[in-house]
Amino acid sequence: MAATTARRLLCRSVRLGTSSYALRAVGGLLRPAPAFAAARRNFSGHPDFEPQSNVSGADDNKVHDMLKQLVTENEVVLFMKGNPDMPQCGFSRAVAQALEEVGFSDYAYVNVLKYPEVREGVKKFSDWPTIPQLYVKAEFVGGCDIVMQMHKDGELKEILPKPKTSE
Repeated sequence: MAATTARRLLCRSVRLGTSSYALRAVGGLLRPAPAFAAARRNFSGHPDFEPQSNVSGADDNKVHDMLKQLVTENEVVLFMKGNPDMPQCGFSRAVAQALEEVGFSDYAYVNVLKYPEVREGVKKFSDWPTIPQLYVKAEFVGGCDIVMQMHKDGELKEILPKPKTSE
């Protein structure tokens, strides 16, 4: 009951002096938060606040078709910033290292920093806003947090294709 009441309070604004504040949970306690934070959340669904593409002239259908072909023709694809030998962000580095730690190095990767239309297109393709993105057998697995949790739980190695043995 107390948790439900606390959740309701999180959504309501109260007047404190001449400034408007919303309540937010901090370490289990309710504390005042500036009103602009509550207002920002209320208007976040407005079209003016939707992500804007910096890529002009890229044909969305063409990029979508290219991405679909890429993830279907390769068993494992990692869209990342940089490359596995020299990642350009910590999240991309973490996913590349997780793949290396489970002994999997046979994957295709795309450096989205070189191809801005792919960087924007892959976000729409997967409906996932961040890079890196891992695909296994044409299925979107997730971004850094999901892949790292799967690695920690031992699930990452299970979903990756088994190495092909040469006979």
